[in-house]
Amino acid sequence: MSILNFTPLGDELTCFGQIDADHLPLLVQAGYRSIICNRPDDEEGAVSSAKLAAAAQALGLAFVHQPVGFGTLGASDAQTFAEALKALPKPVFAYCRTGRRSAALWAYARASTLGVDAVLAASRAQGCDIDELRPRLVAQPWVEPTLTQGHAPKA
Repeated sequence: MSILNFTPLGDELTCFGQIDADHLPLLVQAGYRSIICNRPDDEEGAVSSAKLAAAAQALGLAFVHQPVGFGTLGASDAQTFAEALKALPKPVFAYCRTGRRSAALWAYARASTLGVDAVLAASRAQGCDIDELRPRLVAQPWVEPTLTQGHAPKA
């Protein structure tokens, strides 16, 4: 049994492709404490989020369903994801069909503090290229112009 498209993005989050209930004990053994599902239930090949939520909660995992489409990601999606990421017990495991949507949501949520270049590079380094989001990330009002070049704010 394997989990597809493993993409660790720092200590707080790892993104993956689609999982099923058989994967949940592996996540518990690996130390994950929460799951965010970013895949709509009506997408071809999706496993019911309600079934996964029930199975996850039976194993003591927190579960949040935030279905989104990659092409329509925006500020409200990023805010919802950031709030869930902040509130959930860490580490968090997020999944969608391939892991790209979850990584993109993380990039939107973290671009204002880490910088656009940094979030894109972190995702790319883990095999999840979301570089086509650069123009959309840079255009977000919460991203400081100096952060679009990957410069972190001074402490």
